[in-house]
Amino acid sequence: MKIRWFATVCALLLACGVQARDDLVLNITLDYDQERDHVTTQTVFNDLAKYLSGAVGQPVKLIMTQNAERVGERVRTGSFAVLLAPSQLIGQAMRHGYTPIVKTRQDAQVQLLATKASQVRNLETARGKRIALPHRESLVSFLVNGEMNARGTSAGTYFGQVNYMTKYAAVLYAMEIGQADLVAVKEDTARGWLAKNKNVMVAHTFPAVPAAGVAVSDKLDAVTRDKLSKALTQIDKDLQARLLRLKLSAFVAANAADFEYVSTRGFYTPEVLPGGNIPNAQQVKNLLAQGVKLFDVRPQAHYREAHIPGAINVTYQMNSPKEVDYDDSVDAFDISKLPQDKNTPIIFQCNGAECWYSYKAARYMLKRGYTKIYWFRTGLPAWKEAGYPLAKGG
Repeated sequence: MKIRWFATVCALLLACGVQARDDLVLNITLDYDQERDHVTTQTVFNDLAKYLSGAVGQPVKLIMTQNAERVGERVRTGSFAVLLAPSQLIGQAMRHGYTPIVKTRQDAQVQLLATKASQVRNLETARGKRIALPHRESLVSFLVNGEMNARGTSAGTYFGQVNYMTKYAAVLYAMEIGQADLVAVKEDTARGWLAKNKNVMVAHTFPAVPAAGVAVSDKLDAVTRDKLSKALTQIDKDLQARLLRLKLSAFVAANAADFEYVSTRGFYTPEVLPGGNIPNAQQVKNLLAQGVKLFDVRPQAHYREAHIPGAINVTYQMNSPKEVDYDDSVDAFDISKLPQDKNTPIIFQCNGAECWYSYKAARYMLKRGYTKIYWFRTGLPAWKEAGYPLAKGG
């Protein structure tokens, strides 16, 4: 009888649209210059979780961490409904089913500081010098390494020595005691250091990015997502002031465009190709009209789904990592299907700037003495955006 009564009540609740909901898992990941374990920090974020719980009308379960690498792994599996994190993690989450909804009002800007005695005056003159960087997974190090990648190199190759420090203060101390010629820090830290040390100067300033943001899983319903966005932009002044003391300013509405730059750093292919050419869609169209052959080096399944008319599919089998300092001896590329005359112009293309197949194919051929290599970096997406036709099958 009791079982029948319970089943009847459950059926009535469901009929009325009332059903139990799981907790919203909110992960808060702090950057490495923020104090994680302090009681005040815990209290502030507990209060933020309670505030959001009331705003959305369901429990918000708080998980705090400072391990960006582990959070990145959990993001790839969609383990969190909501992620409050430094910009580089928001940019990464965008590639794994998350959408930014707010960003901090305050941006973060990374600067390279150098001692005047080092003779480093800009990024170009920093080549071969000793650099100290904060934690490898910090926003600062992410942006420095990402910039090196965009320039077609890596920090390990470009600088004479790279030392990663767990604590931000240790980075500046390394320069103070002569263990580093230059360091990378956030602008607010640099400001105070420059005021006290007249023998230090700004050698390079990177583009500003949001200090942090909040992204939500695309699986989250639109109503809850909108409630979260509204609540985060309407936090009362007391909680705002407490967040500011934790190096998090007030939040303002945001979208993917606000994190576009940081999302490309270290993930997209380099923006240069020494010895080669990087044409746009119109230039590729003109080259094809002149009879230059285009090789689509994606897997065959991708090629069959859609490709540029006339493109020849020769897959670059990529086993090496997606980074500039890779070893192409572990990759495979059947160049017997390509022109044998090394002065023949050749175009390589794949799925856009984030696709490494064509970048590696172009470098593969340049390394083997080919002189007229065109790397269509923006690839198929740019071709489609230009309104040019596509072919299928093959």
